[in-house]
Amino acid sequence: MQVPSGKILLINASTNTSKIIEIPQTVYKTLLGGRGLGAFLAYKMLNFNIEPFSEKNPFIIIPGLLVGTGLSTASKTTIISRSPLTNLLGRSSVGARLGSVLRQLGLDALVIVGRARNPSVIVVDNEKVSIENAEEFWGLRISEARTELQKKYPGYSSCIIGPAGENLSRIALVDCDGRQAGRTGLGAVLGSKNIKAILAKARGSKSEYNREQRRLIVKWAQTIPKSPSSKTLVEYGTPIVVSLTEPQGVLPSRNWTNSTLSWCPDRNIARDEYTSYARRNRVARNPCISCNRPCSQVIRIRDPLENKIREYDGPEYELLYSLGTNLGFCDPENAAVLSLLADELGFDGISLGTTISWFLEAKEKGFIDLEKLPNEYKHVAWGDLEGIVKLITDIAYRNNAVASILAEGEKIASEKLGGPELAIHVKGLGLPAYDARGLKGLGLGYAVSSRGGDHLTSGMYAVELGGKLWIYDNVDPLTYRGKPHIVRFMENMFALFDILGICKFSRKEITLSDILEAVNVFTGYSYTTTDLMSVAERTITLERLVNLALGLSPREEDNLPRRLFEEPISDGPKKGERMDPGEFRRMKREYYLIRGWDPDTGVPTKEILYMLRLDKLLAIDIALVD
Repeated sequence: MQVPSGKILLINASTNTSKIIEIPQTVYKTLLGGRGLGAFLAYKMLNFNIEPFSEKNPFIIIPGLLVGTGLSTASKTTIISRSPLTNLLGRSSVGARLGSVLRQLGLDALVIVGRARNPSVIVVDNEKVSIENAEEFWGLRISEARTELQKKYPGYSSCIIGPAGENLSRIALVDCDGRQAGRTGLGAVLGSKNIKAILAKARGSKSEYNREQRRLIVKWAQTIPKSPSSKTLVEYGTPIVVSLTEPQGVLPSRNWTNSTLSWCPDRNIARDEYTSYARRNRVARNPCISCNRPCSQVIRIRDPLENKIREYDGPEYELLYSLGTNLGFCDPENAAVLSLLADELGFDGISLGTTISWFLEAKEKGFIDLEKLPNEYKHVAWGDLEGIVKLITDIAYRNNAVASILAEGEKIASEKLGGPELAIHVKGLGLPAYDARGLKGLGLGYAVSSRGGDHLTSGMYAVELGGKLWIYDNVDPLTYRGKPHIVRFMENMFALFDILGICKFSRKEITLSDILEAVNVFTGYSYTTTDLMSVAERTITLERLVNLALGLSPREEDNLPRRLFEEPISDGPKKGERMDPGEFRRMKREYYLIRGWDPDTGVPTKEILYMLRLDKLLAIDIALVD
């Protein structure tokens, strides 16, 4: 088997036509695939005049370069579009079977433009592409739609939106065979195109491997599950992270007014309940495709809409925060109920939780006029499961004027309803489950991330929580000095994982040397580690160029929420910590410098574009649109 193929499938939903576009090998040799190739396609197809809900806004599905090769944990596919939430480059990663099917079909990416006349599904069956009526599926929750689609299209992989995406909630996700591409509201982009689902099947295709490829597949399959970190993830799932963040005082709670569970009746019991919840309630595991180190924890939980017990892939660490601690729940079962509800209705659970937590605090502190709220919203408060279930359901269907505003996400909602100073977001994207007041490098990572408030672009939580990773050791999370250099390196490494489609939870098992070997064995290239790091640098700078074309103002938007600068952590071992504004500005300026961007404006210099060969790459003319 050899990747890439050099072929991209472009589908126009307006005209019900499709065509194959050939991408020059020069593009692949400078960007490889996945997130890197996606940034290139975005640069070629997006401009400031294309609004997120425009039919010209491309919806790009692009498997990582090594997806479909059989390498363990190489399962990640990237979805890219202009985000309706941030208005910038939207990007989300998912362990999707669809990505592997695209590889079997000999495709490096699938791009959708246009808008179907009626609710539709896109069906890709070997070389045949069709857009078919889907009015019978419109309005169905995710699992209902998946069940009905499987009846009509048995054996197809799928990416589906729920009611939130259909109703253009800017915090809507895309569900891919039970895995969620959650961040940046890309489910609403599909909804704006009248596309309920994308289905794909590769018939009779079978990959052939040479000796070196087979050896590498066996090596990864044997190495990855044996490590201590893998065994812990398999046993506990990602909720084990609570055992790191809560004792260190960086687990945000109640809209970041607390950073521990000290507000619970018994902090230690609450922490243990959260840490072991998935392990104690697990009934099965549901690994991503091509993964033999399954961290998923299938549990039984009550469906709040149908009032019956169901099995579902239980809440990840991030949702235990956003729909748990951040909404004032000491019992993680409440977070699990809301996580199921979010998945079913098609919401990004992180942004849903940060939007509601802002709403609860703003209402409690008088920033929102209660007289403008429906009666049932006036009394909903921290830890009110019934009230929050009602609120989430209303948001999905835009059942009233206030719910419709909340469906826009916390940035827009806070500007319309009041209390924007309480909204915890960067560039419109709600922050994840790590308090950057106690993790200074991660704060910088949040601020400069191409997709907004995001921990997985820099991955700084991974080095600052444990103090060591890869080339770093004894890293002090409270130190500002040296952090821009670490952020740059971590961004490069995590970009490589996205480019290749490798799960970032394999970071302790897969080294840069392993990555280099895999790239060369499956592409036939003769890369060096320097070449790989250049691909990562190129990708990150290219994403910055895309965002600048979309109107990014780095001076204002490469920033953090006001609370992180002005309000110190209120409890726990990091009590009193905040982000110092002067140190933050110094870190950001230094980061720009070492990236080769103008230190005052954050704009890439002509020199760095030349050094990274981006000037020549972006001059390549490719007919991506009719």
